[in-house]
Amino acid sequence: MDLLEKYINRKFGIDENKFLEVLIKSPGAEGYILGNIGEELFKEYANSIGYEALRIKEKPEGGNNAKSVDAKGDFYIRKIGNTKDEWLVVECKGVKSNAEKRCGLTNPTSCLTLLYKHSVERAKHVESIYKSGNLAYLHAKKQWEEKNNGKFFPSFGWSKTNPGAGVPDLTGLWLSKVEIKEWLDTFKASDFDENAYWDLTAPIRLLQTHMPSTRIDIETNIKSTGPLVSEFNILCVDLFLKTGKHEFVFVNSTNLNHQGKSPNHLQQNYTIDILTAKDGYKRHNLLKPWYNDLNLCIEETMPKYRKLDESQLDRR
Repeated sequence: MDLLEKYINRKFGIDENKFLEVLIKSPGAEGYILGNIGEELFKEYANSIGYEALRIKEKPEGGNNAKSVDAKGDFYIRKIGNTKDEWLVVECKGVKSNAEKRCGLTNPTSCLTLLYKHSVERAKHVESIYKSGNLAYLHAKKQWEEKNNGKFFPSFGWSKTNPGAGVPDLTGLWLSKVEIKEWLDTFKASDFDENAYWDLTAPIRLLQTHMPSTRIDIETNIKSTGPLVSEFNILCVDLFLKTGKHEFVFVNSTNLNHQGKSPNHLQQNYTIDILTAKDGYKRHNLLKPWYNDLNLCIEETMPKYRKLDESQLDRR
């Protein structure tokens, strides 16, 4: 009996075939395992480029209230050899598995609209998103300051070149909406269904983050679904589910566009890239604030270092 077979038998009391059958029927379990794999591979990556990485407890003793407000990530990291109490908190995530379905892309017409806005009309689309976000912010600011006399609402900090949840640049892939429609028409109706997206055979793939945690901002007292900007320094995203390879992209949390109506909350979903069959699903040049390299992300964005909280460490 090999190690895997022994493990399955000891932990679950079944054989490998039954275990596989159950695992295939349990997407939640698959997702949890993939998340842990991503974390382990990130640790190996960080070590390989000269960082020590200390795992943070998922659930410290004492429950959620014992979780440090500025260590709600997966790892503390610092350069090997640095003896100063200067650490960065890294949160590891995978890409959103059902991003395309949630965006309505099982409808070819929605695919047409998305691709048109990100290629032929990108400049106009970027301007529209920025203006819309700013208006939502100003409305929220006015209402909040009216209820909080003498206090000031946090400032608006969106990128003008890559606003909102992100607008990947597909400029040049198509020259007109007609071209995009003709390309989409070469696919069968079944190429746009949910299974096609799961199997990575659909015409497009969205590389999106997914951070559904609900938080209350202690500065504004706004409750919203999404992490607080202050919870971690660096977000690391494993692209495996959409690229078939465990490859990471990184971003400084303070450089992400916050929620329009709550400047101290991050959004749940950021679109990192849109891969298309038109160019072989190749990844496109990342737009700021995203990076392929952790060192470069840290060097150029200069995240604020934190002190290590020993109570948050997972010593297993």
